[in-house]
Parts: sequence; C-alpha cells; structure tokens
Amino acid sequence: MSKLDKSPLNLQVQAGFFLWFCLLLALFAVPRAQAAVVEITAVFSPDPTNPNVNEFINTTPTSGLCLTFPSMCKPPLYSIRLGVEPTTQYAIPANPSSLRDSAMFKVPADTRTVQVTSPSGQTAEVAFSITAFSATIRTNPYVNTITGVNSGPFLAHDALWGQNWSYYAAAPCTLGAQMTALSYLDADFFWFTPVQQACGKLPKFEIPWLRLRNTSVAYRMTTPDPLSMERGTYVGSITYSIGPNGDFDFGDNLTTSETEVTFNLSLDVQHTLKFQFPANYNRISLYPAGGWQQWLDRGRRPEALAASQVFNIWTSTSLSVELQCEYTEASGCGIRNPAGHTVAVDTRITLPNGLRDASSQPVNRYLLTTTPTIFSPSHYVDNGAATLQFSVERDQVASMIADHSGSTYRGTITVIFDSELH
Repeated sequence: MSKLDKSPLNLQVQAGFFLWFCLLLALFAVPRAQAAVVEITAVFSPDPTNPNVNEFINTTPTSGLCLTFPSMCKPPLYSIRLGVEPTTQYAIPANPSSLRDSAMFKVPADTRTVQVTSPSGQTAEVAFSITAFSATIRTNPYVNTITGVNSGPFLAHDALWGQNWSYYAAAPCTLGAQMTALSYLDADFFWFTPVQQACGKLPKFEIPWLRLRNTSVAYRMTTPDPLSMERGTYVGSITYSIGPNGDFDFGDNLTTSETEVTFNLSLDVQHTLKFQFPANYNRISLYPAGGWQQWLDRGRRPEALAASQVFNIWTSTSLSVELQCEYTEASGCGIRNPAGHTVAVDTRITLPNGLRDASSQPVNRYLLTTTPTIFSPSHYVDNGAATLQFSVERDQVASMIADHSGSTYRGTITVIFDSELH
C-alpha cells in the first residue's frame, strides 16, 4: 500500500479525536452552581434537674455579626454566618425608583419542613425558618465622602439613608439590636424578619459601590419530641436558592457568586437507660402469703405463691420488655420439678410514673410475655422505683401440692429490657 493510500485514514482518525476533545472541553465549561453551606447542630441529653424539659439544646457555635460584636447580641439574640457577600453590579442612584436597584434583602421567613434521618433509617421532621438577618454595609467611597457630612459616622449614615441601618429597621422588618459600631466605612445592622417580604432602604445620594459583608442569619428550629426518637444522630438538609426572586433575594443590583445555600442539620439524641438492682437480685424464692406455716400447722393450702423484686430505673427512651424462658408455658415462663412437672409463673411489671403502655396508661402489674411489649416515657424518668412480681396462681399450686408435695421447682426467667427499637 502506498503513502497516499494511508493518508485519508490518518486524517479521519485525527479529525475524530479533535471532535471528541472539543466535546470534552465543552462539558468542562458547563457552569456549576456555587453553594454556601451552613452547619447547624443540636443535642438532647436528659437533665435530671429538669426531667420535664424534653428539648434539644442548640450547640451551633455563634458566627457572623454576633461573634464579631458579642456585646451587641445579648441572649436570646445570636447569628450564624451565611457565607455570602452580595455586591452591587452598578452604582445605586440617588433616590432610586425601585428598592430592587438599591440595598435590600428578602429571606425565607416561611416555615419549611426538613426530614432528618437516623443511622438506622428512622425519620423525624423539623420545622425550620429564618427569623433575622444581619450584615455590615460597606461603601466605596466612605459615607462621609458620598454625603459630604464629616461631623460623625452616625450623622453621615443618617444623611445617606434618611435613617441609618444600625438604629432604624425598614418595615416589615423590625430592629433586633442597636448595632453601635458605626464608622465612615461600615454600618452594622441586625433586623428581625417576621414575614417573607423585602426590607431595605433608598439612599439620598448616589453610591458608586456597596457590599453586604459578614452576612448572617438567625433561625427558628422546632424539633420533634426527642423522647420519641431513638438514640443516634439524625441528619438532614434544606437548600435555599440565592438570587433575584429566589429564597434569599438581594434585588437586581446586589449579586453573589453563590446561587444557593444549604443548611445541614445534625440532631444528636443521647438517651439514658440505666437500671439498678439490689444485691443478690438474681435469686427469687416463691412463698405463700404469711409463709408455709399455715400449711404445716393446719394443712391449709396456700392460695398462691409469690415474690417480688424492686429496682430503680433511669430512662429517656422507649424500651421493650420481654421474657426469655428456660421452661416455656404458653406465652410465659414456668418452673419445673425433677419429675418434669411444670407450672406457669406469671411475671408482671410495675413501672414508675412517666412510663406508659401502648394505650398511654400507667404500667401497674402488667403481664409480661415472650413477645416484646413497648413502654414509652412521657418525660425523663430519673431514679424511678419499679417492681417485678412473680406468682404461681391457685390452680397451679393445687396441682403442685396434690401430686408433687415435697418437691422443689426451679427455672430461669430472664427479663430483657431493650432500647434498640426498630
């Protein structure tokens, strides 16, 4: 084959490679959404000093404006850094006809539902909303240069906006804190956002350049009852759009490189489940009421045999209780003599106030079986008194005395408490 015969094939291969390479470049050039991320954490750990307080504690570190100026954010005010800095695309004209050309913001103040999930797949719902917005307004040139007012930052900002942002909120927003850190360069503000509407101000002078620095928010997070949640860390997230007419809307002039912000929620449930039994609790002897003397002296047959075991319990979580038997009788346990005669033992439990059965009733002498029964707390039970009761009823005692008098009945009954409910 000659050189000329090979050329068309080589050209074709090279052209194909060129087209594929161009396609790869085009794919790499597709713009991706830029996102800010906010981490929010909360924990529930039962407090023995407040057993009726079943709430998560917010453990998210303060950031944003309140971290910069902690003296100005007295509890319950706090801020979490949003991670965006809206900046003007063009000069804000004096007395603009539209707030969207000026400095403004609108935040997602409506309540939204966030699903959080535990490692085992259990889910819960959190109600989430933004309740406040704060930032530092910076202009270029300085405010005194823009307004010509050099008699103090307060008066210079008043001249620029009519009323400065630090002391006066624009409706429908309301003032959250008087941020006194005014300078000719910056003005800090903290406004509550009761409704999902735009808040902002119109300048009296043209502003060549403006940026909202250190933007931060406060939020309301209504969490589920932690007593109904299993132990572990529940995670979920909610993503808001950023941009004109988005969830976070800074008008048509102020823009950010981020197009969305994601709030990652992490709720850590740290339950308590603890039992305390007295010494030698694992050996129980059943006796008739008043002992065996009436039988020995008068031949009076006992009505029943019984014994009880008291213990103490600490719990903030639902738990299941079931029996495991050496000798199974129906759905419960039994005891057996050397001849192989087995009688049923009723095993009942009484739990302290604060623990309820499936019908939300107090647990008093509840008959346990080999099938798990779930009991749930209405509040944190701290060192509550509980009792296990064991009994052999009258008809069973009759057969023991009539046919097996003098023999010993034994058996192992295991009471299983389990907080890992799935």
